[in-house]
This record gives sequence, C-alpha cells and structure tokens, in this order.
Amino acid sequence: MTISSLTKIFEPIQINSLELKNRLVVPAMGTNFANPDGTVSERLKDYLVARADGGFGLIITEITAISPYGKGSPVQLSIWDDKFIPGFRDLAKAIHAKEAKVAVQLYHPGRQTLSFLTGRPLVAPSAIPCPVCREIPKELTVEEIWELEEQFAEGARRAKEAGMDAVEIHGAHGYLIAQFMSGYANHRSDAYGGDLEGLLRFPIEIIHKIRETVGADYPIIFRLSGDERVAGGRTIQETKTIIPLLEQAGVNAFHVSTGVYASFDYITAPMAIPPGYNVSAASEVKKATSVPVITVGRINDPRMAEEILKEGQADLVAMGRASLADPELPKKTAAGNYDDIRWCIACNQGCIDRLFDLEKICISCLVNPTVGKEREMALIPAPQSKRVLVVGGGPAGMEVARVAALRGHEVYLYEKEEKLGGQFKLAAVPPCKQEITKIINYLSIQIKKAGVKVALGQEVTEKTIDNLQPDAIVIATGGTPVIPDIPGIEEEGVVTAFDVLGGKVTPGRSILVIGGGMVGCETADFLGQIMGCRVTLVEALPRVAQDVGGSTRYFLLQRLAQEKASIITSASVKRFVKDGVILERNGKEKTLSGFDTIVLATGIAPVNKFASKIRGRVKEMYVIGDAKQPRKALDAIAEAAEIGRKI
Repeated sequence: MTISSLTKIFEPIQINSLELKNRLVVPAMGTNFANPDGTVSERLKDYLVARADGGFGLIITEITAISPYGKGSPVQLSIWDDKFIPGFRDLAKAIHAKEAKVAVQLYHPGRQTLSFLTGRPLVAPSAIPCPVCREIPKELTVEEIWELEEQFAEGARRAKEAGMDAVEIHGAHGYLIAQFMSGYANHRSDAYGGDLEGLLRFPIEIIHKIRETVGADYPIIFRLSGDERVAGGRTIQETKTIIPLLEQAGVNAFHVSTGVYASFDYITAPMAIPPGYNVSAASEVKKATSVPVITVGRINDPRMAEEILKEGQADLVAMGRASLADPELPKKTAAGNYDDIRWCIACNQGCIDRLFDLEKICISCLVNPTVGKEREMALIPAPQSKRVLVVGGGPAGMEVARVAALRGHEVYLYEKEEKLGGQFKLAAVPPCKQEITKIINYLSIQIKKAGVKVALGQEVTEKTIDNLQPDAIVIATGGTPVIPDIPGIEEEGVVTAFDVLGGKVTPGRSILVIGGGMVGCETADFLGQIMGCRVTLVEALPRVAQDVGGSTRYFLLQRLAQEKASIITSASVKRFVKDGVILERNGKEKTLSGFDTIVLATGIAPVNKFASKIRGRVKEMYVIGDAKQPRKALDAIAEAAEIGRKI
C-alpha cells in the first residue's frame, strides 16, 4: 500500500451529532502538563493544539478528575468545579481554530492510585487492594456511589458549557468504573455487584445521568478494556455481552483498550508487543454494536491505520504515542511526505516511564524533544549563519546537525564509521529492538534534506579544523565500554557487549555476561535467543535491568527466563581465571568456570579527548550526548535539540 492510496483515514465520520473531519484520534494520554491547581495550562494547551494543527480530527484530553479526591498523579487535570470551565473554554477555542474537535476524558482512579495523592483513603467497590498500588481501599457506600455518579454528570456539564465537543467516560485500565464492571475487583453482594446487571449498574447510571445533563445530541464515548488480561478479569467474549447494554444506555462510540494495572505492560505496550496488538478486540466489539468503534495500541503507521479501517475492524484509529513522536503525522501523510514522519519506536522512555517517575513527572519523547515545549522550542532562524562542525554521527550528532541546518547554519557532520547511527546501530540488534533503526533512517534522511554535508569513514583531526575553519564545533563522539580494573582481565581475553552486538566476535556456546544493566541484559537476550547460547548473567546489584523502564523490563526478563538464562545478583567479580571468574557473594567466594566467552557490560565511559585538544580554537564548542556524560538516549537527544537551537 502506497501512502498516496490512503483515503479511508481521511474520510469524515459522525459520532452522534458530532462530525469529525477524519478518523485519526489523539487518545487521552497522561502528561502532567496542567497547572498545579488542575486548571488547563498554556503548556498543556500548546501541546494539544500542536496535535490539532498537525491534522488529527479528534483530540481527547488526558485523564480529568471529576472529584478533588480522585487524583492519580501529582499534577492532575481536573473538572470537579466550575472554576475549571474557563481553561477548558480557551482550550476548546484554540483547538477549534485548527479545525479539530476536542473531548474531555472523565476519570476517577478508585483503588489505582495512592492516598498521598488523593489526600484521603482510596475508595473502590470492594475493600480489595490493587496488586500494584497495594493500599487497601475503603468500600464505597451506596450514598457515596450516588455522589460519584453526580460528580461524573457535573463534569460532563462543565465540559459542554466550556464548548468541548464530547466527553469520554474512562471505564478502562482498571480505574473506578472498570473496577465496578469486573468481578476481578468487585466482590459486592448488593445492587452494585454480583451478576452482570449489578456489575454494570454503576457505569449505566453514570451514562444515564450524563445523558440527562447534556441532552440527547451530545456525544458520549466510553473507553473500556476489551480484555483485562488478568486472572478473574473480564475477557473479550464477556466484553461483547456488555457492549449492547452500554449502547442502549446512551453510549455513542466505544474506545477499545486493554489491561488493568496488574497487566499494565499491555496498556502502553513496548517494542516487545507487535503493532496493532489490540485491533482484534476492537473488531470483536464492532460486531456487537452499531455505533463507531475506536481502536488503539501501537498503531504508528498510517498504512496500518488505513488497512484497519478498510477491513472494517474499527471506524477510527487512535494514534497516541505516534502523535507524541510526530504531531504532524496526518498532514505529512496527506501530503505524501512519508519519509518526513518521525516514528514512535515504543521505547516508553519519555512517556510512560517519566509519567510514573515522581521526580520528573512531566512526559517527554525520545524522538521528539519538543513535546511539552512546543512554544519555547519552536525553530527560529539563526540571527547569523555560522559554519558548524559536528563530530560524530550518532543520534545526538544527527539531531544537532538537523536542527542547526534548519535554522540556516552551514553544517558539516563527520563520522569515523562507514554508516551513521552510532550506538543506536548496536541498540537495534537485540530482540524486540529493531524499530530503533527507524530513528536512524529518519535522521539520516532529514539531515540530507536539511543540507548537512556528511563525511563518512573520516575521523576529524586538527587539520580538518584548519581546513574547515568552523565557527562552532559540536563533539558528539559517544562513549566506549568501560574495562574494569580486575585482576586477570587482560590475560583471559574478555570481549565487550559492543563487540558482540557489533558482530566483531563470534561467541562460543557457553557465555558469561558481566553486568546486568540494560546493555548486559539485552546482550544476554541476544545471545540466548538469536545465537542460541547458554548464558549466565552476573550483576553486583540485587536486581538486574534496574535502568530499564517497567514495561520493557517485564518482557525482557520474561524472555531471559524463557531462554533459561542463569542470573546471579548481589555478586562482584574478584578475579578472572581460565574460562571463568571468581565471585564474591554474601561474603563468600565462588568460582564460575567452563565458559567459552566472557562478555563485559560494565558501563560506558565518555569519548571526548579531542575536545581537550581543540579547546580555545573556536568561539563555540559543545560536548553533548555520551561524550559529555553517558546517559539514556532520551536525554542525549534532548540535549542535542537544545544545543541545535542555541548555536
């Protein structure tokens, strides 16, 4: 399917009285961009308007609290009081100005939050803790249930008064409404539990009260998990039985997701889960309803979205993380500029991993550092064109070169290897990591389009600088594996993870990997799954893969277990010996031997000596990425984007 043949995704569609210009949706995604008091901030507005301007037909706000005690994050967008209406009114006007529509997602977390966020004990249909959050909630009384129903209805009233085009009731992912709907969390024996009628009473009464409040024509979307993917949870076949009842109650569209907190890795799936993994659930729901169905879940490619719609598996496609990576995806698709689309790679580093990081809180995006900074990181032409030399063609080097060139600088990029990509080429080798190559390809194409002059297979010397006479130099030379100072290491001929992933060595049958961080675990995964080796992994810390985000870590450890990798934690290497090592663990020494190959994954050291040599020879010099300090690609690329705007 060629990009020029994509037509279905751009067809208009009706949800109740609401007409959307196309079938591409930005679903609700947590950002924590709201003001501290829960009102709509300029930052949040800029972020959402950028997606509307990029061509998406419907924008759905992130989870929006209908109760002051229904917070799920430190900075919670809210609609529980009339004081929130002006902010939503401004947001609606701004999105309408971009010819898009906007809905508010009405939400209460129930037991899936923490009391230090809510300021009160958690509440739920039953006093059963979420296995992730672990706090025992208070069982709601019938009177409290009625009060919550009114709060949902009042939230919908405020949304309509603010000019929002629809509301989406969040009945997915194990939050309060989902808790009532599932025997997994609802053990009540009164009218709000027990049989199917009891399990559905709370959501149906909410729908009825919202409908009474907003009128017959106002669109109500209902988001639910087609399959909760947890023992005792609702299956897709059970979901199909409740869909007609919810439609009859007044739902105008269904948004079909998956999972609860206990199966969180399927809510925001990493690279290990194939694109479009949730389409089959939407397809089943579509068989049970006459209203439009929205599908969601790792649908990053407009060609896949087109195929889903043409095959009748869904009526609209939500492209969440894809809209983070490239808010202009619809416009670029419509124009046929496929090579210009910046692809989501489902790394989850900037979005879901940061959302649950109580220190960083606000989301970002590895491939698009402007997320949440749309205004301050707008590309502005440089006041004076400069000759810029970028040393190193990894992701940070390419990003700084791209940005600097787009601002009007004359940019030269030198890479000592024959191919661009730097460590990203190695990062794309382990299982379930191949999508990283999309970013290498994107940046390679974009720097060429921007006019960057690229020299491959050439190492920069002082003579290079004499010849080019640059006004600014950016050192983006990456890092190199750390070789620890441990007795016997030189005699035993160990290799590094870079050697293995780069194909520079042929590993033996039995492998010992030293270092259980991300690089060590992914190398072990590659050796076990791709090379068919027997792997033993040694880590000094109590747990392996501690530097890997939650959802990615879950599937990585699952694969290592399937490959029968032997993992030894809390163990330090004291000495390398013939075909093995001497370990110290719990104060005792133990010899591990019989290995054909020993692989080091003990960290990265900056490569930046050249910066010291040339310091003072140019007016501007910047050291970025791992050359400055080894860190995640998310941070390295973000730094590169900032420096490209600073030069």
